[in-house]
Amino acid sequence: MPPPGAGRTGRAARRERGRVTGGARAGAVVEEAGAAAGAAGSAPGRRRLGWWLGVALAAAAVWALLSWPLALHPGGLWFVAGDRSTAGQPHFATRPGAFTSGDVLQNVFIDSVIVDNARALREPYLDLREGAAGPRPLRTTSLNLPWTVVVGLLWPLAGLVAAYNATLALSTVATALAAFGLLRRHTRWPLLAAAGALVYAASPNRTFQLSAHFNAVMWWAFPAACWAFEVMVDRYRRAAGGAEGPPPPDPPDPADPPERAGRAGRAGRAGRVGRGWAGPALALAAVALTVALSGEYHLTLYLAGLLTFLAAFEVGRALLARRRPPWGPVAAALAVVGVATGYVLVVFARVFRGTVGGGNGRWQEVVLYAPGSLAALVRKELGEAGEGMVYVGALLLAVALAGAVVTVARRGRALPYALLLPPLVLLTFGPTARIGPLDPYRFAFEHLPFLSFQRVPQRLMALTALVLVVLAVAAGDRLAGPLRAAAGAGRARRLAAAALALATVAVLADYRVTRNVITPGYRDNRVVAALRSAGDRAGPVLGLPALGRTTTWNSATTYLAALSRRRTLNAYNQTWAPWLDERLARLDPLNRGLADPAALAVLRQTGTRQVVVIDEPRAFPPDAWRGTVAALVASGRFRLVAEDGPLALLELTG
Repeated sequence: MPPPGAGRTGRAARRERGRVTGGARAGAVVEEAGAAAGAAGSAPGRRRLGWWLGVALAAAAVWALLSWPLALHPGGLWFVAGDRSTAGQPHFATRPGAFTSGDVLQNVFIDSVIVDNARALREPYLDLREGAAGPRPLRTTSLNLPWTVVVGLLWPLAGLVAAYNATLALSTVATALAAFGLLRRHTRWPLLAAAGALVYAASPNRTFQLSAHFNAVMWWAFPAACWAFEVMVDRYRRAAGGAEGPPPPDPPDPADPPERAGRAGRAGRAGRVGRGWAGPALALAAVALTVALSGEYHLTLYLAGLLTFLAAFEVGRALLARRRPPWGPVAAALAVVGVATGYVLVVFARVFRGTVGGGNGRWQEVVLYAPGSLAALVRKELGEAGEGMVYVGALLLAVALAGAVVTVARRGRALPYALLLPPLVLLTFGPTARIGPLDPYRFAFEHLPFLSFQRVPQRLMALTALVLVVLAVAAGDRLAGPLRAAAGAGRARRLAAAALALATVAVLADYRVTRNVITPGYRDNRVVAALRSAGDRAGPVLGLPALGRTTTWNSATTYLAALSRRRTLNAYNQTWAPWLDERLARLDPLNRGLADPAALAVLRQTGTRQVVVIDEPRAFPPDAWRGTVAALVASGRFRLVAEDGPLALLELTG
């Protein structure tokens, strides 16, 4: 009978021998890699760089095609036209020659505010341009990082609108590159990873959001976060050695001959022996904190949920395999989640003081914007205000579902994404995912406070589309394996590459779901020039229509304030400001051409002498804005200073 503790001693000895053997194997790999380095040469490195450059250029070309003809008018404003599902919706109402407003104009305005705050070394959350001459300044949580840095650099060179449009193009390239980096970890075929990256960056949901909302320029963060997390965990396992088992080998480039691919793969693995996981952990922190600093509550919520799930998955997988979980990377990911979430909570509490204006927090808003059915994944419909656009196409959906089945059956590398897909679909479709009397999203909405501030669940497509693309790439990689192993693999590989290229082009062409509308940016408009020339020494400006502070059409005035660097009485801002609501109500008669004494008193009290009347098609019927201008001039209280296109500048005479 062995003495007590002999079993433990034997296991310890075996573990020690394993570590020694593992170290010897690692040393042998390093030596072999050094010997092979000269033979391998620098060609694989140049080829990898070529792939990255190719993806960047292809992404820029795809962006130009999807937004065409914006590339011909870089100083213009880009809108997406409606379809049959948007008939009668104010969001898509426009007419020739009118000044169409929307959230995109407010994006430009916010970028200008943040840049001006940085130049003046002011508190970054101050919003001194809208809601001017009030008892306290308005604020914003939207710092729009990292893109406000780009706007600040390009604004003096190209103009404000062109600088903003450049961020749309650059964010598309960044999204494709981040997705390519992630997908290269899930396929041996760079062309397949490139195809998936372009499809993700060109997602119809993202294209629409890019034409209207800020969140689309941050889609790059999701593949970047997944990429950093995966590398962090793999390096941790590699450092742990035999205790946890080696990670899957890095995939060779299928364009290499077998002997070169073997040498390059061994050299790549050897070069990473001993590299720690602190680098990818810092990269993950940078991504998450950038999203939080940008002010995008929705995206911070999604990223926090994603990282928490990935961390839980790694712990669960290790425990089921009776291995030590990667506690270091898990702790790092959860710490990043905690810091990012804490920042958002603190800043939102400071800016909004516990109350956010607008439709957030109302179940009716969630139902209003929800897609009509799950078929929206394969049916092109913009839905209410364009928020129902969740189209991915039948081809991508079918291949992704096949990839999910294969991944789960074989426990492939994309297993966490396959497990994440069902809850993502439920959360993306919200009330549409109701099953008979069961309404799981309604239950979650009512019992999870952070969900109640999300009125458009479909913006989760930033993550849902990524998961679908990862699973589709996993399916494509599985299908390409037998082709590479078959006799005459070179010819089969060329045929497969041609088929993949054609399929990718077909998908990208299919993703152009509606026509684009490019309107003037009005940078050189005579009214804008007059406002800019007068400067803030002439006092604040009032824009008509003057509507409630959470009404989108106010963005027409705030946009003109950004172009002219003027302060305005109007505001499109969700900061709780009852005094502003009361002031705008007193100014309302001016919208109808009535020189009401109470409205004139507000103008005098705030030092406002200039009024801009804007032909906004949602606020004024055809030619009604001219009637407002004529009535105000006829009152004897205003004179017409300038008129150009859809803008007229009046000045108070009394």
